[in-house]
Amino acid sequence: MKDRRILVRYALTFLATLGYGIMIPTLSVHAHSLGADHAAIGVIISAFAAAQLLTQVPMGRLSDRIGRVQLVVFGFGLMALAATLYHFATIPGQFVALQALAGVGAGCLWPPLMAMLTDNVGPAERGRMMGIFNTVFFLGVGIGPLAGGFIASAFGNDAVFNAWTGVALVGALLCFAAIKESATEKRAAAANVRASAAANAPLIKPGLWSTFAAGCVIRARGGVCTSFNYALLPLYAIALFDATPAMIGSIMFIHGIGLAFFNIPGGMMSDRVGRRLPALAGSLVATAGVLWYSAATGYWTLFAAVGLAGAGIAFSTPAVAALTADVCDPRRRGEAFGYFLTSFNLGMVLGALVFGFVSDSLGLWGAVFTWGVASFALSLFGLLIRETAKRPAVELAPQLRG
Repeated sequence: MKDRRILVRYALTFLATLGYGIMIPTLSVHAHSLGADHAAIGVIISAFAAAQLLTQVPMGRLSDRIGRVQLVVFGFGLMALAATLYHFATIPGQFVALQALAGVGAGCLWPPLMAMLTDNVGPAERGRMMGIFNTVFFLGVGIGPLAGGFIASAFGNDAVFNAWTGVALVGALLCFAAIKESATEKRAAAANVRASAAANAPLIKPGLWSTFAAGCVIRARGGVCTSFNYALLPLYAIALFDATPAMIGSIMFIHGIGLAFFNIPGGMMSDRVGRRLPALAGSLVATAGVLWYSAATGYWTLFAAVGLAGAGIAFSTPAVAALTADVCDPRRRGEAFGYFLTSFNLGMVLGALVFGFVSDSLGLWGAVFTWGVASFALSLFGLLIRETAKRPAVELAPQLRG
């Protein structure tokens, strides 16, 4: 029963990223065709992340109080609504509003979904668990754009939005039908809230705020990379070698595959050697990939560079995700993951906005090189991570204790 529920949660993760990824290869190109310049495209991409940024912490807190399932179903429902309304968008400003609506949906589903996976998992297994989660997550990130590029080439943009709607509805129905929170789990969640309030439990364990913050900066670096790829990489590929939608989708696909297949090794490494080394090394490898973007001369060199950047992000992400569960109070884990996920979205907002304006000023190549330098600076925050040594082999969730 437990294994089945875990598999369902991984399936929900895949569907959430697959659906949004399907329309990524066409979003910036379609917006550009409606009159959006690079800066406006940055605003469109950042609207999704900005909405998540504003909603994930309160939704994480709410999931600690009322349970996880309702919010996940609601989040999928909002994403399906946004995808449907894209059919009626005719100006760039409408894209901003719909991206924000989809971002609210994502903000409702990710904190409770991540908390579901770590509620009953001890520190010795968290890196592996987060590695599997991120592998499934980024398989969706990779397969979505690949599928979306071919769908757009064959059937047009309307078909892309229809596919996203369908995937989101399947996610909502699967969560509603397959995951049932028992009355015992709901009472335990309410008891956790009362216990936390009575004890005035801190969100982060004493002495570990700087470690948590450093992990969030590393995750924010991944958000900047994601927004850069979504907003400017398709236009950079078109300028570099006149890329088609299918070619853009394949470049996004290799980024997702790199993200997927290096997550489990990164997670297992973090369980063995600690969180700092995988977080730092992965970020530096990702930086090397980004700098390689600026040296790309054609499809295959850009393809390889984007794949390397994805692999580096993948190696670092499970370590900082597991670190979040390590350093927070278990009774406030949904809230802690809300802040962790918000750091990623903050990176997406800043990345899309800043590099949209940079590309208008310095050109696309100048934006690529500037991002490589900034990526290196953000990666160095991994040095501030303090290892949480002497973790117990198993840390049970509060509802399983005594």
